[in-house]
Amino acid sequence: MQDHLDRHYRDTLDQPIPVLGGKSPRQAVRSASGRRKVVDWLKYLENSSARNEGSPLADYDFRWMWDELGLAAQAVVQ
Repeated sequence: MQDHLDRHYRDTLDQPIPVLGGKSPRQAVRSASGRRKVVDWLKYLENSSARNEGSPLADYDFRWMWDELGLAAQAVVQ
């Protein structure tokens, strides 16, 4: 399951996301407003995942995505 989730989210970083204005997360982080939207999106993913108690999704570690997108510092501040 971990490998499946890793592949899914790795692919997602390059796909257009409606909440990011149709930009991929990698594209969105290039602007200040886009970075804020990506931070909110990542927090949404983490919170949604955590609500799946007893599921492998509940324990999924999203930290690599914060690092990959250059947002690790915002993960701590938010």
